[in-house]
Amino acid sequence: MRKIWFGQSACRGEAVYYYLVVEETAGAERYGFQIRCGDEAETVPDVTSSQRQIQILLEAMVRGSVTPVTARAVVEDWLNGREA
Repeated sequence: MRKIWFGQSACRGEAVYYYLVVEETAGAERYGFQIRCGDEAETVPDVTSSQRQIQILLEAMVRGSVTPVTARAVVEDWLNGREA
């Protein structure tokens, strides 16, 4: 698994860091993300096979200052609103 820094925002004065997570399985890449804020972190692997779609999701998460606590709910809503 590779982790690539994607962006940073702030929530209640604390830095929130966003990473693109890449996993290769049987020659195909699958994309997910990790969000870190203080001592909290949430990793959600294997969200999509589209690099562009995970970038769109991460851009929205950075703009919205999504934290590790709400990350899974946000990605579930995103996946239910469009095909991954």
